[in-house]
Amino acid sequence: MTKSGKRLYQVTDKLMHCFAWLSAGVVGFNFVLLTANVVMRYVFSSPIKGTPEMVAMMMAWVAYSGMAYTLLNGKHMQLEAIYEKLQGRAKNILSLFVYLLATVLFILLMKASFDVFWSSWLIKEESVASVTVYVFIGKCGAFVGWVLLSIQALLMTIYCVLAVIHPDKYEPLDAYSELLDEESVKDFVSEEAMAAAAGELPKKVEEKIEEKGEEDK
Repeated sequence: MTKSGKRLYQVTDKLMHCFAWLSAGVVGFNFVLLTANVVMRYVFSSPIKGTPEMVAMMMAWVAYSGMAYTLLNGKHMQLEAIYEKLQGRAKNILSLFVYLLATVLFILLMKASFDVFWSSWLIKEESVASVTVYVFIGKCGAFVGWVLLSIQALLMTIYCVLAVIHPDKYEPLDAYSELLDEESVKDFVSEEAMAAAAGELPKKVEEKIEEKGEEDK
């Protein structure tokens, strides 16, 4: 695999993409259910039973299903002050440390979430509501989310190991930044504003000063 080739940790792209869409689908389902419940409550005085419990249970799937996809695309919050100053093998070593630590943490959380889910499954845990809502469905969502995160973090750790060994073949993982580059900034900010922010005089102002100086002469 070369720098121009497909990255190892991207082999899960389709799987993570599917769960990201699942998360979006659950959001849509909750939106429709809540809207229908409001209409039924205030128009027909007959709310849909168990709506708050079902929405709360499904929120676990919303939160956890998309986290691995977010990790795959490097969109989780991160500090770049040190990382962006490093180059080559040093950058890969730092990435290896970060993703190895993340993998260990995710595996521990996966084990803990499985224990919680399995205990809930064994007793067929239900919420106290007017309709039967099985709580273990939501807890299963948390467990699935940590499994996906563990898999993705492990692949990224393996990629970092290969990058440390062969820095000429594997490029460092990207750090996502919310800051716009210079070209993007030009689309939103005028040249005069950019010059002022940089402590420089806009060209038009410089031209007027030069014209004024020539008139004074």
